[in-house]
Amino acid sequence: MEVMNTVEKRDFIHSHLHQVKEPFIDDIYAKMVALFNEAMIEESEEDIKNGNVTSHQSLKQEVLNWRPTK
Repeated sequence: MEVMNTVEKRDFIHSHLHQVKEPFIDDIYAKMVALFNEAMIEESEEDIKNGNVTSHQSLKQEVLNWRPTK
């Protein structure tokens, strides 16, 4: 089997995806969603460790600013 770089792998998957049957598509989809969710959790945890957080008061004020004025 030929060794492909990431772009080549993406192109291969994209060009052959229409040939894959539904049970496998469901499996791939579930795995990708799980990976994306895990990445988001890790990113959020890293933000907390680095102090990149918004205070409750600041968030509350921002939400109040979204509301239309009367």
